[in-house]
Amino acid sequence: MPLQKYVRFIVLQLVLLAFATCSHAQTDTDTPQNHERVYQVELIVFSRPEINPQEAWPTDVKLSYPDNLVSLKTDNSSEGFSLLPASERTLNAQAATLARSGTYSVLYHQAWRQTIYARKTHIFISGGKNVGGHQELEGSIALSVGQYLKIQTNLWLSQFAPAGTNLTESWPSLPPLPFAEATTSDKSQDYLIKRIVKVSQERSMRSNEVHYIDHPLLGIVVKIIPYDTAGKIN
Repeated sequence: MPLQKYVRFIVLQLVLLAFATCSHAQTDTDTPQNHERVYQVELIVFSRPEINPQEAWPTDVKLSYPDNLVSLKTDNSSEGFSLLPASERTLNAQAATLARSGTYSVLYHQAWRQTIYARKTHIFISGGKNVGGHQELEGSIALSVGQYLKIQTNLWLSQFAPAGTNLTESWPSLPPLPFAEATTSDKSQDYLIKRIVKVSQERSMRSNEVHYIDHPLLGIVVKIIPYDTAGKIN
């Protein structure tokens, strides 16, 4: 195993130790989900230190939002997709560990409830520093359920530079932000795109387990819990 890949592997194992207690002593993890129902979804996205600054990333990345995109709401809605208060999240301690590490930067940590269907539901995600109306992390995730739960990521991490910086590579423009954010997007052009890295992966999951999606620059943690509409997490 190459040294850089080995180092990433070791770092990953250390990070996953912070989530191990959430993966144990859960029920029904051996039973595949095969029907639509309400779930509580929790998502953490954090940036990782760059091990190889000389690594080349493709500049011809395709960035777009799906047509049937859903925005998470800050108000309590009977239709779901409302962000839960921090007190109702289950991974707060683990996110705090990442934030205190001095190595990782938590770009996004939210939890919400929604019905997950056999067809994909696409959810808008953004977080991190705001530059010129855009954020470091943007994109969407898609959730669906068949025999197993599935998550598909359509996320990109952007690095910005001040306008006038002499850059050697040309990157595509970021797509306009959907929903209300579109009114403030690109108001300021005092920045340039220094790099865009896209994370497009699909993962099958079991409920009640913590799942980790690995990337050299990003870590994505997701936990999906069956939720009883009477107000109980199963």
